[in-house]
Amino acid sequence: MPTLSFDFFSSKPGNRAAIIFVHGFTGDLRKTWRNIPTILHPEDGQPSHLPDWDLAGFGYSSSKWFDISGLWSADPQLTEIATKLYTQTINSAGKYDRIALVAHSMGGLVVEQAIADHDDLRDRVSHVLLFGTPSNGLEKAGAADFWKRQIDNMVAGGPFITALRKAWNDKNLTTGGGFDFLSVAGEKDQFVPPESSLRCFPDSVCRVIAGNHISMLEGDTLPTAEAAQMLLQLISGDAKKPKGARGTAHVAIEKGEFQDTIKKLWPEYLKDRNAALPKLDDYGAGQLGMALEKIGDSETAIKLLTDHHKEGTDVLGILAGRLKRRWWLKSLKDDRDQALQLYTEGYDKATAATPVDHDQAFYHGINVAYLTMAPPTKNIAKAKEWATKVLEHTKNAIDPQQKKWIPATEADALMIQGDQQKGLEKHRQSAAQNLEPWEALSMEEQAMRVADLCGVPDDKIKELGGWYEDR
Repeated sequence: MPTLSFDFFSSKPGNRAAIIFVHGFTGDLRKTWRNIPTILHPEDGQPSHLPDWDLAGFGYSSSKWFDISGLWSADPQLTEIATKLYTQTINSAGKYDRIALVAHSMGGLVVEQAIADHDDLRDRVSHVLLFGTPSNGLEKAGAADFWKRQIDNMVAGGPFITALRKAWNDKNLTTGGGFDFLSVAGEKDQFVPPESSLRCFPDSVCRVIAGNHISMLEGDTLPTAEAAQMLLQLISGDAKKPKGARGTAHVAIEKGEFQDTIKKLWPEYLKDRNAALPKLDDYGAGQLGMALEKIGDSETAIKLLTDHHKEGTDVLGILAGRLKRRWWLKSLKDDRDQALQLYTEGYDKATAATPVDHDQAFYHGINVAYLTMAPPTKNIAKAKEWATKVLEHTKNAIDPQQKKWIPATEADALMIQGDQQKGLEKHRQSAAQNLEPWEALSMEEQAMRVADLCGVPDDKIKELGGWYEDR
């Protein structure tokens, strides 16, 4: 397998994600990006903002000299540069699971072309951030466009821009490409004005920052560098702290895995969000429902699981979990009541099985206990009865795939029973496990709500959340 020929700003053994910076017309692999790499990965011993991400630059030939064959070598066209970007990035498959592409000016067109042309690259891209990219073309590319192929590629309404925009629209890449996307304009950019860089995208993925085409990338520190702030915000997403199971690289890798699940079980969804729901067994429906929620489409996840003919108890719990989370967000009483009904039904089926399915019983039971204790019911005595049952089931659980959920479940049950100290200690042990990002987040969300209902002091609740975030 060939090795990468990227020029690395910084790298660390074991990192599974990388940010690839792509410069623009006549730009430089390193100089274009000013202090941004150093701001993200300080060289003075200060903590890195993105320690789990390697930073690398992608370079290509781009000069102001005219492309006259026989007089001097012609610079490559954008399609050729896009192929080079694709080739070098794919050659890193053995090292990186997820790639973020950050581009300036014409480099953004290179990135867009590579993503449009190559599905296997797109499957590994987690983020795309464009600064001052003429995605809609340049109305006045200049008199040199006849003599310079790279400039000619950027002409508004020209063959390259027209074909690129059609490919992105046909494949719904801006919002449905499986990656987080932003296009950023400089408010004083006269070379690539905002109507060129933003007009072809929905407002939700457009931003404007201070500066012109060049100065928009400047800044000595994070507070003074809006471009670095924009990049950090896009990469960080909902990962509150950039390390451990909730770290940005781990979250990006996990999101790619959820995208792979959707691609396998419901490929039509990636092209049409309104495609007919697939007919799956309980396991497939559960996996797909989880994946849909984790990429941010909880409504489709709920519809899929509601319409699915449920045969076992696991898919009942997955649907109940989606409804519980929507109740947390929207406070819809029907969601809370339906979640409680589904968890109770799941518990009854698990305990009626021969032999008793203790793993499913503790999972459903702890949620019944929590929802029984929560408003508007607030039945503390009944919740304690459920917590006692749950602790008996965790003692008899045997499924190795459910083992990591036992400490968090026991912790919640102990807090409901009134033993805050033991409950918090159990959560500290739970958070120390090797958890996936979604597992850590799920445990933290419920734990903090249970702790609040049980009267745990605010400082202890904050400490509890920190255990799951700071792994």
